[in-house]
Amino acid sequence: MPQVVDLTSAIARKTFAKKPKFRLGLFGTLVVSNFAWLILFGIAVFSLVGVTRFSAALSKSYLEEKWNSLQSRLAQKKEIEERDLRIARLIASHSSDTTDILGLATRISKILDTTKGRQRSFLENAIPEAMLIQTSSQIPASAVLAMAIFESGYGNSMLAKDYNNYFGMKAFDSWTGPRALNMPTRDSGEDTTADFRAYPSLAAGFQGYSQFLLSNERYRKFVGEKSGVKFVSNILAAGYCPDPDYLVHIRDIIQKHGLDQLDAALEEIVDNKESVATALPVSQPPAPAVAH
Repeated sequence: MPQVVDLTSAIARKTFAKKPKFRLGLFGTLVVSNFAWLILFGIAVFSLVGVTRFSAALSKSYLEEKWNSLQSRLAQKKEIEERDLRIARLIASHSSDTTDILGLATRISKILDTTKGRQRSFLENAIPEAMLIQTSSQIPASAVLAMAIFESGYGNSMLAKDYNNYFGMKAFDSWTGPRALNMPTRDSGEDTTADFRAYPSLAAGFQGYSQFLLSNERYRKFVGEKSGVKFVSNILAAGYCPDPDYLVHIRDIIQKHGLDQLDAALEEIVDNKESVATALPVSQPPAPAVAH
């Protein structure tokens, strides 16, 4: 029989060795470290390129924004200077009295001080046109301005912004100029579309309004009325617009901005000029020569 050997005590005393730790060694360490440095260098280069491109794009955008802002300010400054020159020429053409000029300038400043932002910008451009209409056509400037404000929302309506039609004037069959076609509107309380007059500029739009009133006998007979509210009341009664609240809005706008003061100032200038002209002696023609 084979001999049985008891190995229990030997197994119990056996020491199990731990596996040795993995070591890179000198060569492995060099390879791994170099590889890590390459990765870090690549990340740094990529980040630098990305930051550089981002900075360049940001700088370009910033410079373009500054340039556009500068151009806008220069254009606005030029526009204001041209407006002021037009006002000065308009006043000078009707008065040589320094007191009249300063008084009118003060009243215009007070009107502009009642607004800000886009409303102020609109009035700055519209006031000279309204003054020109009053002095040349005797339609009160306050009526012109108040109607333009109410009809166009201080020049913000589509008709005003795109077609320089600040008074909602429709293009009927008799109108031969440019048209704004199929514009949305309300007629007798119902939504509909209609063609409206189109003009090349704000000045042309205001002059078009003046010519419309002067060419229509129903409205021309009220020209010369010194009160803007009364003038609008009269043309409304003659059929200008069926809106029952129209006159209320016009009165509120004139009162809000003190537009009637502009009427009065212009009227004073015209009256002063006429009184000076009346007081001047009439020049006599030279006496005929007597033959000797």
